[in-house]
This record gives sequence, structure tokens and C-alpha cells, in this order.
Amino acid sequence: MNTSDSLWLLPILVCLVCGCGPSGPATYPVSGTVTYQGEPLPLGIVMFMPEQGPSSQPAAIDQQGRYQLEATAGEHRVAVIAVPPREGGRPDPTMEGGFDYTGVPPAKSLIPPKYNRAHTSGITVAVEPGRRNEIDILLE
Repeated sequence: MNTSDSLWLLPILVCLVCGCGPSGPATYPVSGTVTYQGEPLPLGIVMFMPEQGPSSQPAAIDQQGRYQLEATAGEHRVAVIAVPPREGGRPDPTMEGGFDYTGVPPAKSLIPPKYNRAHTSGITVAVEPGRRNEIDILLE
């Protein structure tokens, strides 16, 4: 076997040595509705945080309160953040985000601040392996 005949083996060897494909623990689809005081939350993000391992990617909450994310199996604490976009700024390319909000009050959260952090929200959920999980999140 000459050198040119064995070049096709190079990608396979790189995968074996470096590891190809997904890394980390398996994740499973999770979806549901976030409600606050019985009404769908019209905006925000949701994150699932396990006791060990990586947290989920933040999932956007749509206008109907629905979210979708991928999470590892097991128990998770949940964080929900729902702050509407800030309005009233003036365009300024020198400022972070491209707007100057000097003198404009910050946008007010739609939910109590305790829900913004997984360790204070009081919300825990269980993600089951091997299936689609439908998990509604009820905020009071």
C-alpha cells in the first residue's frame, strides 16, 4: 500500500483520536407553556439547570407562552426571565447595543425577580430519557 492509497484513512484516524460526533451527555426534547397568574407569559426565556452537568440553552418564550429546548435527563431547577425590550432610547453607535438610554428607566420584569435565578425560583422539573417531555411551568 502506498501513501496515496492510505490517505483515505486519515479522517477516520482523526475521528478516533479526537472524537467525532456529539460530545457530552444525551439531551431530550422538552416543550411546554409558561404561565404567570394563570395567563400565558407572552415573552421571555426559560433555562433548565441540572444539579450536575451542563444547563440547557436558553429557550425563547413565544407570544402564546410556548417554549422548546433540549435538556439532559434527570431533575432540573428552572429559571425564567421575562423583561420586555427597553424603549425610548436614541440611536448611538458608540454605546453598547447601539442605543443610548440615558434618563430612560429600565424595563420592568413581567414576573417577580425570584424566578430569574434557578436557585431562587422554587421550580424543579424532571426530564425523562428517550421521549419528548411536555412540561408546563406555572408561575404564581
